[in-house]
Amino acid sequence: MPGKRLASATAGYILSVAALWLNATAVQSSPPGEALYLDHCAACHQPDGKGVRGFFPPLAGNPRVTADDPAKVQDYLRRIIFGYHGGLIVDNQVYSGRMPPIGYVGRINDSELLDLINYQRTAWGNDARPVTFAELAEARSAGRP
Repeated sequence: MPGKRLASATAGYILSVAALWLNATAVQSSPPGEALYLDHCAACHQPDGKGVRGFFPPLAGNPRVTADDPAKVQDYLRRIIFGYHGGLIVDNQVYSGRMPPIGYVGRINDSELLDLINYQRTAWGNDARPVTFAELAEARSAGRP
């Protein structure tokens, strides 16, 4: 009888470890920044990055998001850090929504902010190079757009 209890306990332990491993694998499979995007950006820009016409511009396929020119990257980073109030035109459509300061000190740290930004630059078919900590620091020190 003790052998059966040991075998049953061992099987239960193995199943528990397997379940934990499968859960950890599922959590790790999400791209860095995706959860942050869903928490801080998706309500306006939508989970699919397509935005809300007339209010919140799309991030999917948006040349401001995927820009490689250093000045344009800096402008984009400063808008995310400090927020933006004013109209934008994307694909001949005017957007009038307000952008809150996602990267405001104390809201999320710069490592998380960088993950969020780089998620936007590579999600939904976007194919932009990653932004660096140095670029983020430069945008933060430059101040509001």
